[in-house]
Amino acid sequence: MEPLSELVRDLRSEDYFERQSAAWRLVEAGSEAVGPLTTVLAGDANTQARFKAAWALGKIGDERAVDPLVRALREDEDPSVREWAASALEAIGDPRAVPFLARSLATDPSREVRLRSSLALGAFGAISAFEDLLREGDLEAKRMAVVGLGRLRSAGSMELVASHSGDADPELRRRTAWALGEMGSGGALPLLLPALKDDAPAVRMEAAKALTKIGGAEACRMALSLLEDADPRVRLAAVTALGEIRIVDALDQLVEVLFSEDEEEIRAWAAWSLGEIGDVRAIGPLQEACVQCPPKVREKALDSLEEVFGMGRDHQRAGGGGDP
Repeated sequence: MEPLSELVRDLRSEDYFERQSAAWRLVEAGSEAVGPLTTVLAGDANTQARFKAAWALGKIGDERAVDPLVRALREDEDPSVREWAASALEAIGDPRAVPFLARSLATDPSREVRLRSSLALGAFGAISAFEDLLREGDLEAKRMAVVGLGRLRSAGSMELVASHSGDADPELRRRTAWALGEMGSGGALPLLLPALKDDAPAVRMEAAKALTKIGGAEACRMALSLLEDADPRVRLAAVTALGEIRIVDALDQLVEVLFSEDEEEIRAWAAWSLGEIGDVRAIGPLQEACVQCPPKVREKALDSLEEVFGMGRDHQRAGGGGDP
């Protein structure tokens, strides 16, 4: 192997492949390269060399690099170096990094660095850090903290997450609905009620998607309430949610949508949802749709009859009936 000093020098090369090759060779050198790499990270004038050093330290995974990486995360002037420092701290996996990653998420001027720190906190399972940020952080930190808690499926954080259902920011409200769905608990259903009535259609759509992840009869009932929504995008989300929840209680209202909804796309997905529910009482309405409805609706009805109920497409196109 080349001397480490030569590999470090090549981290400053203007040639991408030479820099990358040198970084990989330093990774292969393992613990022997930690000292030279931390020196580069701490003070090299070349930005490319510093972020390659951070990357290589993460790959090596030596805990001696934690303190130098934390300093880079806090102090380096270049956001790409700070971003790679956060990634390297995640890769090393030393929990000493958690409070510094939380601070980075809360205060770094670069959104990309904050996002990288958020992902690292998620890898550490840092529920308490996310909860603190949700209580005290700025808007961007709260948005990321809600997503972090959702990804960790932190059921114990449901009430705190739901407390942001009335926030002035519609994106935070949307992410709140998403996170409650990710937590996947029936206890989240009453907490989703404000999202079902939110002024922003995107929030109501997210609430419909959240109901599919929780499932059950109560989630079905809540999704049914969105079938009369003024926004067609929300009605579409509700129709597809009912198909994914697969509760027979939705059958009659989906049949009504199939024949009376103004939007052809929504009617088509009602045919799909009737198939997903799989109750034989849907066969008659689906056969009727194959004759009476517009092309998109007919196609979805045919798919449901064939794929769910085993009824051949040629037979249905010809208007045939009979048992499946």
